[in-house]
Amino acid sequence: MTSNERAVALLWFHGLDSTDVNLKPAVLCKEIEYAGYARQNTSRITKALEADKRTTKGSNGTFRIRVDARPDLDVKYLSYVEQRPLPRSTSVLPADMFHDTRGYIEKVVAQINVSYDISLYDCCAVMCLRLLETLIIELYEAQGRANEIKDGDGHFLMFSGLLRYLESDRSITIGRNGIKGLKDFKLLGDLSAHNRRFLARRDDIDRIRDGMRVAAEELLHLWQAALIPVSVNSP
Repeated sequence: MTSNERAVALLWFHGLDSTDVNLKPAVLCKEIEYAGYARQNTSRITKALEADKRTTKGSNGTFRIRVDARPDLDVKYLSYVEQRPLPRSTSVLPADMFHDTRGYIEKVVAQINVSYDISLYDCCAVMCLRLLETLIIELYEAQGRANEIKDGDGHFLMFSGLLRYLESDRSITIGRNGIKGLKDFKLLGDLSAHNRRFLARRDDIDRIRDGMRVAAEELLHLWQAALIPVSVNSP
């Protein structure tokens, strides 16, 4: 393996948990050297990363792996870190709906679908709750109102608190079916996460996954709309 390929492999590795991780070539070179290799030529690796079609350049001279390049790199390297790529699935939520949102959101959606496919229904319910919680927080952050959904210690409210605030917020319009979907999955998620005698079944997910889809899609659209800068028309 060349030094340039090691740098690409390191970028891939750091992006395992979040695909929007950006690193400078100097940091990659230091890590390669710490692993026992000879002193690295930072300028040469920078030029190689600029020319590599698997990488994209970020701000302040940083790089990350392109989303469309990750599948091939997963096949090449996941066996070395004892992880396997998740199979594509749309059993609960369409993965394409969340494409190019946030890396951690895409991974949560993948875990929701795969956990349903392999009959891990409590896992599926808890991850659904996590997704809805994340989308609510992303929405308020995009609107610059994150402090409104934090407690006195500066931590984000738990899902029940987030749901109560969202439901009473007149500046955010969620349809009746969306609110129902949020409430239904709150109940199931709480049971799966906190009730030691409760075990979710496939029917539990099937009964309310349409509401989950509606709620997630509404929150997603509201969040994306909040990210679009408002244009001011000249008189």
